[in-house]
Amino acid sequence: MGREGNGQQLVELRRYSLRPGTAAAFVEHFERHFLASQEAHGMDVVGQFTVPGDDARFVWVRRFLRPAERGAALRAFYSGPVWSEHGPRANDLMVDHSDVHLLVPDPSGPPFVADHRPHGERPGTVGEAGSGGRQASTVVAALYDLDGADRQPAGAWPAALAAAADAASTARADAGVTELGRLATAGVPNDFARLPVHDDPVVVWLLTDTTGGDAGVAAAEALAAHHHGAVRTMRLTPTARSTLR
Repeated sequence: MGREGNGQQLVELRRYSLRPGTAAAFVEHFERHFLASQEAHGMDVVGQFTVPGDDARFVWVRRFLRPAERGAALRAFYSGPVWSEHGPRANDLMVDHSDVHLLVPDPSGPPFVADHRPHGERPGTVGEAGSGGRQASTVVAALYDLDGADRQPAGAWPAALAAAADAASTARADAGVTELGRLATAGVPNDFARLPVHDDPVVVWLLTDTTGGDAGVAAAEALAAHHHGAVRTMRLTPTARSTLR
């Protein structure tokens, strides 16, 4: 399922530590200055999130539909006028920006953000947290570390994990949980060394939960029974302008 909608693309899952109490200010600054400006260089910002109960965290998802052009796009953006003017304020609010995974969608999963729209067509108010009048949701991101028993070719989920995710789809739907995507470490060189990425391989499961997050976390943790490594889950609140929600 989903193979047709998971064409060639690279995806970054970026988790930032911020100065205490600055998450709202960072969201406002980020969405005001860095959505359209990144799109102008061929990048899609498809998810922006705060973390419930933690006002010093920001998580976002950026993708490249032309992977071979990732390095050139990043060099153009980070050497361009928008970052020159507004990057210092972003850097001032950040404590650490190096918690990053470079991923690809796994073809066993659903099409990855096929409903993404350009910045100017998205509902919601710049910098606004929450759903912006749309159905409220919690996004659950689960990261499964791959040890020796689970190692796969780069860009693929372990077969047992994918089969278990498929088998539980009806139960998830009954609990108000929908699958947003399956991602796996890309296993390609990082062609923009200025922004580091993790080397250790993982697979990532993204879910949306309309009931508050408990059911999504439970689904993610149940999948760990078919997995040999550690699993880490995050509950995320989409901003009003996030496509992933």
